[in-house]
Amino acid sequence: MKITKPFKLLLILCSFLSLTSVHANDESYFVGEIIQEDILTNFSNFSQHSNDIDYSKSDLSILKNLDADIQIKVFFGQWCHDSVREVPRVINLLGQVNNPNIKPWFYALDTSKSDPLLLAEKHNVLKTPTIIVYKDGVELGRILEVPEQDWATDISALFKTK
Repeated sequence: MKITKPFKLLLILCSFLSLTSVHANDESYFVGEIIQEDILTNFSNFSQHSNDIDYSKSDLSILKNLDADIQIKVFFGQWCHDSVREVPRVINLLGQVNNPNIKPWFYALDTSKSDPLLLAEKHNVLKTPTIIVYKDGVELGRILEVPEQDWATDISALFKTK
């Protein structure tokens, strides 16, 4: 069976239209770097989990006393139920720790867990949220979707093993 040139063009056009309709839904979601205050302010469904965990002083002690350069990268989706629940809890933890040596960075992804700058691909992000912890620029570890125990315990454990 010979495929004619007009038929090929029609197939290409249909493929393009189906791709654009899939990504049209992504336009309602924020994609890109965002500060933690804007997450809680601009995404109303995130605020419901912003104060649902309170840590003890001992839970926070390791993170409060870190004196190295710490970066915590948080890749999440505004559309993702795990992100809606867990990202505000991470923000809450960082507020309770209040350590100027810990520098959080938040980055929202589209529904296919990608972004125009390809940062999700560069960081091998396959699940949301993905929290990556760095000490002096070296990745210590990552937590995918939910912590095993809680955010303070799981992030603190990364510093105990390195």
